[in-house]
Amino acid sequence: MTPVPIDRRTLIAATAAMAAVAAAGCASPSDAVRAAAAERRRPGALAHKGVNYDTERETWKLSYVRRDIKAIRRDLHCNAILLLGSDVRRLMEAARLAAGEGLYVWIEARQFEQTPERTLEFLTEIGRAAEKLRRRHPKVGISVGCELTIFMQGLVPGADWMERGANLSKPISNGYNERLNAFLPKAVKTTREVFGGKLTYSSGEWEKVVWTDFDIVGVDLYRDAKNEATYVRQVRELHSHGKPVFITEFGCCTYKGAEKRGGEGFMGVIDEDPPPPRVKPGFVRDERVQAEHIGELLDIYEAEGVSGAFVYNFSSPDTPHTDDPLYDQDIASHCIVKVRSDYARTGRWEPKLAFHTLARRYA
Repeated sequence: MTPVPIDRRTLIAATAAMAAVAAAGCASPSDAVRAAAAERRRPGALAHKGVNYDTERETWKLSYVRRDIKAIRRDLHCNAILLLGSDVRRLMEAARLAAGEGLYVWIEARQFEQTPERTLEFLTEIGRAAEKLRRRHPKVGISVGCELTIFMQGLVPGADWMERGANLSKPISNGYNERLNAFLPKAVKTTREVFGGKLTYSSGEWEKVVWTDFDIVGVDLYRDAKNEATYVRQVRELHSHGKPVFITEFGCCTYKGAEKRGGEGFMGVIDEDPPPPRVKPGFVRDERVQAEHIGELLDIYEAEGVSGAFVYNFSSPDTPHTDDPLYDQDIASHCIVKVRSDYARTGRWEPKLAFHTLARRYA
């Protein structure tokens, strides 16, 4: 079986990356603010109503993937999907199933901890495979990478993603945006040589991307206590590039206070040593927190004319839910469905409250 790289749950840019983003006050959005946002919803907003679907998992069975994607289209009412992964075969198997359901298929090509040269080679592989599908199903696009300053070698000093994240705000990393913007045109050129569909890039909010060569602006934009007061302005400013805007990742985990921690909400929740993994004291499961957080962000995206939103993430079979709060790893998951330890045998999952919130909003 294809080796499974580091799960995306452990790969969200950590504290040092967040420190590179300008922090602001922590005022909570009031009901009046949310109501005003709802009143300002722009026609045509959220043309792409989507979810991330991570193909990096221990258990990969097409019957399970087919069931998931049918639910994403028919029950969650998505019209788009963002497929994440490093294995071309898995990505294209999922892409064909999603295309068969009529979804707009976005493929995020990502092989973490690779050189720029290998990253370009992988984009060629993905582009060729995606183009074959696009000729039969025109609604196919590619994201040429994810937060490359951290997850690719060569832009920021560091032996791995953790070191690069820690170095982002240090003088040794000065010029990383210039290096990123020197690489991205190569990524676009490489992909366009073999692929005729639309292109975006899933950027980190600390990255200042030159979007000239892209069709769509893409940002992984989590809201937390640091940027809560400026979040709407951040979303609005994305339109300054004159292109459609996708929020390629958003959401939060499933416990009280997770809405204040955004993308880094998984950190420090689970104690994995000694096994089995246990929830640390002080973390209490609360699905309502996640559901309300996602609903508030969708209000903002609609009001600000965002063209596409992809909640992170659909499922994480490697962080199972249990009725015993001490061992409920799912509370540290951003996913909108919960799976149990029998997933490998059954493929079953249960919707969280956030699933139903999305289904109502996307319908």
